[in-house]
Amino acid sequence: MTAGAEQPFFDMQDIFDSAPRDRIPKVAVAADGSVLAFTRSCRLMRRSEDRGETWSEPQGLEPGGSANVVVDDNSGDVLIVQPGQRRVLRSGDNGKTWHAEEIEVLPNTMGHGVPDNAPASVGASESGITLHHGPHEGRLLMPARVQPPHGDNAQEYWPLNYNTSIYSDDAGRTWQVGEPVQSGTGEGTLAELADGRIYYNSRCHMAVDARRRIAWSHDGGHRWVDWQVCETLREVGEPFYFKYGTRPAYGCNAGLVGLPPEAASGKDVLLFSTPDNPGRTRVRMTVWASFDRAETWSLKRLVYGGPSAYSSLAADPRGRIYLLFERGRSANPKSDIDHHKITLARFNLPWLLQL
Repeated sequence: MTAGAEQPFFDMQDIFDSAPRDRIPKVAVAADGSVLAFTRSCRLMRRSEDRGETWSEPQGLEPGGSANVVVDDNSGDVLIVQPGQRRVLRSGDNGKTWHAEEIEVLPNTMGHGVPDNAPASVGASESGITLHHGPHEGRLLMPARVQPPHGDNAQEYWPLNYNTSIYSDDAGRTWQVGEPVQSGTGEGTLAELADGRIYYNSRCHMAVDARRRIAWSHDGGHRWVDWQVCETLREVGEPFYFKYGTRPAYGCNAGLVGLPPEAASGKDVLLFSTPDNPGRTRVRMTVWASFDRAETWSLKRLVYGGPSAYSSLAADPRGRIYLLFERGRSANPKSDIDHHKITLARFNLPWLLQL
């Protein structure tokens, strides 16, 4: 695949400080090209109108628990979805102003209801997408997670946890919970391919093999099938033992984006981000690329070599890629926590392809 005439580009800047308090980054590109950077599960935002060169002061949005962002490519609205609170914050001006709306959240049709004490949580998963292919074109879709019995992340409940999806066919007023992805998963990412399939890549709390789990949807993100272990994309671990004496990889939130076709010569190009230190501590924030519809991840580039943790990816039609991630203050993993700052790395496909 050729990268065109554009020169390789990369830079990095801190967007939020004091990240031990302001964790869980999200990044999205609005319809007018504005870049929206979020933290605190979308409760704090900064906005850039010049593709990430300069930024507004941090803006506090209404608190409301677990939340995630999706840009509605049909209308241009930006939605912050809060399924546990049964509401969205909607912006019709590319993130400048917001207003709250009530929403309805429906359980899936297979009887896997989401009880009130264990709602579909979206806060720590990757941002949502608008579907552009197939019979469900225009659907808003985002990864979600259920943690029975009551949203508890205690280790004894990990086998009951599962990723899922939520989606809306009416511009975000009603949201349907999809079917389970796979037990033991949590904090998912998803992307649409040009043939209409949806690729789902999951963190796995029980990954003793230090590998992530993947699944596919052929119906616009409702049913998830073809569960597999990903042989290439590996999980990091944690520097402590769990109460039952086991030490699974435990994993980490990750970022995933499909490049807009204008930025990828009309081809399916997927980018994935997570720390690259399989089964060990969270260091070496890295971006992988797939050019064959997630069959293989043939290319990877190191973004930051020090402590690093959660991440989110977005891209604009002009080929600028945005990676918002938690990082430590120094490059020494022995002397720093992995989420002191939230940092934006900007780059393009020629930089990824550069040897």
